[in-house]
Amino acid sequence: MKNFLLSFLLLLVFTDVFGQKTLTITGKQFKQKDRDAVLECEGLKISHTMLIDSVLCDCDGFWIMKGKKGDKPVTAFWTERFLPRAKNYELKPETYFIYPNLKQDSDSAFVIIQLKRK
Repeated sequence: MKNFLLSFLLLLVFTDVFGQKTLTITGKQFKQKDRDAVLECEGLKISHTMLIDSVLCDCDGFWIMKGKKGDKPVTAFWTERFLPRAKNYELKPETYFIYPNLKQDSDSAFVIIQLKRK
């Protein structure tokens, strides 16, 4: 009985992880006194092609990086006027990082992107 229950729970976990149709990635940037700005994003590895479904931010646009440490630029969407163009932008399987662009006279910013499976 224990083996059956454990197998069932593992099946539920794997179904949830691999069957997800939406994912979320968050990035932050903030200034430190007398230092360079700090960028924060844990990164998100996607195994299927995903599309940007929505963007929530308090920033002046954002940029996307890919690779193990976010060392390869992908694209950028700047200012509110261009943020709507991000919708349905396609991301191939890879690890991605996102970072917000600070607004003028702002010390911090965040961006949250919701991805949907293509």
